[in-house]
Amino acid sequence: MNKFAKDESKKMKKDVGERVDLKNESEKNISNASISNKQKILIAAADLFALKGYTETSIREIASAVGIKGSSIYNHFISKNNILEYMLEDYAAKNAGVFSDRQAIYSKLKESPTVESILCCMQLSFSDDKKEYYLKILNVILQEQHRNPTVREFVSKNIILRSSENTKTIINILKELNIIRKDTDPDFWMKISSSLFYTFATRMMLGIGDNQPDFTGMNMMNTLKHMYELMFKVCGIENK
Repeated sequence: MNKFAKDESKKMKKDVGERVDLKNESEKNISNASISNKQKILIAAADLFALKGYTETSIREIASAVGIKGSSIYNHFISKNNILEYMLEDYAAKNAGVFSDRQAIYSKLKESPTVESILCCMQLSFSDDKKEYYLKILNVILQEQHRNPTVREFVSKNIILRSSENTKTIINILKELNIIRKDTDPDFWMKISSSLFYTFATRMMLGIGDNQPDFTGMNMMNTLKHMYELMFKVCGIENK
């Protein structure tokens, strides 16, 4: 066998090995027979998008991870982008009610006006059987927002704007409770919050810090923690 043939053989084995690893990783997460094929497709897609990236993942790979034919995907979704859109809508729906109960947030911060309480109010609550799925979607969002127009639009409307409003809610409640000064500017801290999100996403895209496949979101939460610690230090009533 000549050198070219040997190199091609090694490359083929490597490619096959990578496909098997990806398939096995997805199969571990979709082995529950009680969920529908549509749900299995979403779980497999979230796994593969997080591991390989949206562009690099094919419909055939998603179908293979689920254990169905590629054409069967189209019984549930019209395209790969439609799968992505559905995942984002699923995440947004889960995320929507986090700050809907202002009185509950007020009571929580009144009882314990600390950075930890703020993060507790902001922390999404995922059921154990869906936690990994939603964290994979968040991973995909952070990786793809700079290069995928669908994700970029979603981030603008459902994360940046919502996160800014959530930050404003927190600041106004802290003002009402006389924890921070009345002249604290919500717009300034809203901009800081948005900038931190973009910085974190850029670091992920460059492979720095909290990255797949063991993404937990904790580094992003720690980034927000540092922001609120700085706010308490600069704007706290005891520091006036």
